[in-house]
Amino acid sequence: MKYRHAVLTQTGRPEVLHVVEDELPALGTGQARVKILAADVSFSDVNIRRGRYPGAPRPPFTPGYAMVGVVDQLGPETSGPAIGQAVAALTFYGSYSQFICLSVQELVLVPTGVDPAEAVSLVLNYVAAYQMLHRVAHVALGQLILVHGAAGGVGTAFLELGHLAGLQMYGTASKPKHSLGRAARSP
Repeated sequence: MKYRHAVLTQTGRPEVLHVVEDELPALGTGQARVKILAADVSFSDVNIRRGRYPGAPRPPFTPGYAMVGVVDQLGPETSGPAIGQAVAALTFYGSYSQFICLSVQELVLVPTGVDPAEAVSLVLNYVAAYQMLHRVAHVALGQLILVHGAAGGVGTAFLELGHLAGLQMYGTASKPKHSLGRAARSP
């Protein structure tokens, strides 16, 4: 079976991405093939494309940091999400594709009825913010935090998760985004 995916042939402007067609790889034990319904385009993806992301693979490769899709097929002797189940994953690379093969352990179930485009916008931003708040900083109720880039995707996730954790928060943002902070404080 053939599938289409974007390949970054070299670092640079968006024109370095090319859509190619290849044979789907065979599924291994413990893997699921996911039909991708939505992939995020984050600042990390832009920096990867530009060649400004430490640890990124060398071109050619398929970028795409996160995805939401439906399980299309399970590998041999594999149990996991049911065929047709909506799932999300933080892939780091490979989500700019029609299909992706991942370990079932990497997949997180997406509740029925959640729009894939909305769900994928949460994967990178909220996982990163949650990890930093709770697994790295070990924040506690009432603590004060400063969020740099508070108007971006991860910054917004920090503010929302920090509010849920009962934190006192301050944020920095570029001048054109200051009005967003004033609007958020208004009743």
